[in-house]
Amino acid sequence: MRTTLPLAATAFTLLFMAAGPVAAQAEHDRHHAAPPADASTPAASMADGTVRRVNVSAGTVTIAHGPLTALNMPAMTMTFKAKGTVALGELSTGDKIRFVAGKEAGTLVVTAIEKLPN
Repeated sequence: MRTTLPLAATAFTLLFMAAGPVAAQAEHDRHHAAPPADASTPAASMADGTVRRVNVSAGTVTIAHGPLTALNMPAMTMTFKAKGTVALGELSTGDKIRFVAGKEAGTLVVTAIEKLPN
């Protein structure tokens, strides 16, 4: 009986020592998970901005925006290509908006725009 207790304690200790690296690796993998593939994924977050220019014929919109965390960009003014169901004809200079931005083939794109009350 005397040898059973130390043997059980050693086995218990070894079991938790072996599980530690597995749990640490899982936490590491979760922390360093890849960002969404593109801005149209549900995980994409909307950013706030103000429309500075709309060019319907070119299919672009220039937006003064806050930080775009999904793209790791600080606040600035930039031009985006409209994609999908973005209706540029409904936008005017000065409109306050929320939008989803992404990058497709090296081009900055807007995949969703929601007008906010002025």
